[in-house]
This record gives sequence, structure tokens and C-alpha cells, in this order.
Amino acid sequence: MIFKTLEKIYDRFITGLHLLGSAMVFILMMIIVGDVFGRTLFNHPLTGAPELAKVSLVALLFLGLAKTLRMDKHIRATAIIGRVGPRAEAGLNLIANVFGLLVFILLCWSSWDLMVAAWQAGEYEGAGALRVPTYHLRSLIVLCSGLTAVQFALNLVHEGRRLLAGAKG
Repeated sequence: MIFKTLEKIYDRFITGLHLLGSAMVFILMMIIVGDVFGRTLFNHPLTGAPELAKVSLVALLFLGLAKTLRMDKHIRATAIIGRVGPRAEAGLNLIANVFGLLVFILLCWSSWDLMVAAWQAGEYEGAGALRVPTYHLRSLIVLCSGLTAVQFALNLVHEGRRLLAGAKG
């Protein structure tokens, strides 16, 4: 019961991050359109547009990772999966989830010191008229990598149950 409640809270949280990412896509689109119109019509680009785009693209990717994995909407090669039975598919998914879990745990762990250093230094991107802080971005990478690792762990539980159910049947 408590596991289902925690999973529901987790799902709402990653859905919120995913929605934040979607809103950022719209904002980034407006920034890029403003920059293009500024360059074309007024021969004056939007100040800081390249810096904002660079920082935003990384944020957009990480904000949607866990939810995309949870919805099973990520890109995957189905050449092998489509040719095996349900039990073998669950086994392959189990292996893929173990590797995914390890990768995102390592990403979270290896990004931690960079995040702390960025906060301590007040790290930013760009110079001159617009300086975009990047320490928030580094925190987002750590948070979303951790949440994606949690989703891989949840997928492991699901695939493990599926594999065991296939072994019994």
C-alpha cells in the first residue's frame, strides 16, 4: 500500500517536471523566433538567445527523461525484442534496465561534485549583457538522473515480476 502511494507521488512529481519541460519548449521557441525576427527585421539579435538556448536544451532533455521512460516512449531498437517470446523479452528488458540503472546512478554520482562546485562558484554561461546561471542546470541533471535511476529500478521490479510470472505459467 505504501509502495503504491510513494509511486503515485513519484509519478506526479516526474509528470510536473515533464510539464515544466513542455512549457520550456514553448518559451525557448519564442526566444528563438524573437532572435530570428530581431536579426532579420531590425538587424539586432535578441541578447543572450544562444546562451539561453544552450542551457535550455540540456534542461529540456533531463526534465523529460524519467517520465518518458515511465511511459515507455523512449527510442528503442525492436529488431530483437520483436522476434522473441514474452519470457525472453522480459529477460532482455531486465538486462537493459540493469544497465540503465547503473548508467544513471553513475551519472548522478559523477555530477554531484560538479553541481556543488558550480553552486560554490556561482557558475554561469555567457558574458557581457546576459549571464545565465548554470548551477541550477547542474542541480537539475543530478535530480533528474536520480529520478531516472528510480524509474529504471521500478522497471526492474516490474520486469522481474513479469519474468517470474512467465516462469510459473
